Amino acid sequence: SFRISRLVAPEENGFRSMNSVTSSSFCGLSLNPGQKLAVKGALLKLKLQQNLESIAFWGKIMGIEKDFLIAKSLKAGKMEFKTTYYVSVDEGVSFSELLPCPEQKRKMASELKFQMFKGNLQFKYGKAPEEPEEEGKVVDDPRLSEEERLSHVVETIDKETCIVPKGAYVLTATSRVVPNVEYKGLSSLMAKKVSSYVLMQQPVEHKTLTKIKCRGAANTTDFLDGIANAEPKGVWTVQADSTGLVVTLRHLRWTGFEFHTAVGMPSYEGAYFGYGLENHDVALMV
Repeated sequence: SFRISRLVAPEENGFRSMNSVTSSSFCGLSLNPGQKLAVKGALLKLKLQQNLESIAFWGKIMGIEKDFLIAKSLKAGKMEFKTTYYVSVDEGVSFSELLPCPEQKRKMASELKFQMFKGNLQFKYGKAPEEPEEEGKVVDDPRLSEEERLSHVVETIDKETCIVPKGAYVLTATSRVVPNVEYKGLSSLMAKKVSSYVLMQQPVEHKTLTKIKCRGAANTTDFLDGIANAEPKGVWTVQADSTGLVVTLRHLRWTGFEFHTAVGMPSYEGAYFGYGLENHDVALMV
């Protein structure tokens, strides 16, 4: 069901082309025609209204009552990698900003390991606080909302899966992160190597930070953390199709994530279609 013709080079000012991502299938799942049209229109509107550097469809988290469609905006700038997520509960007609999960509720969110999302952003997990005895006194609700949980899960998945091919971006002499106009895609050999992919986010590995420091005034494509050392070892799988021209990467912890790139072409795309639940058997699979 996946054809090379669907792969489109990334927008010049973006990190993934929303046209290609909305029309492709990931792990056998895709948006329906109505959703594709709605998402395309809604994201274009959002981009213009909020003057965003880039916005792309990120994926779909399936709930019991309704599904959440997620979009992501990334402003790489001077190595700042400012990320904002947006959510749609109306099949992609409109998106609103998904607010970050408060620090004190992250533990609560990560403890819901096996419970599916309800599909209602207002839903609260846990027992409601008791009514106050004094009239007019407002009681703080310590419960976790579905929106807070969704935000935490999307951020967690994205942190581990926001990959791009190595060389697709360049860090300029003035420390700006921009698409590499000279990037022509990965060779057949390199496309099949996990070491050819990097995380499009603030680097944290000592080795990467040292390279950035020592680069001098030159442009470099070697400034992002790779995924070759991702834990547990073997969590990323790489597979070429029967023609050898399209390479697919999958993440075994977040089993709904899939990434495609075409050999010898500057095009790539990735998205998550799943329940937002971690695969706890990952250690047995690698």
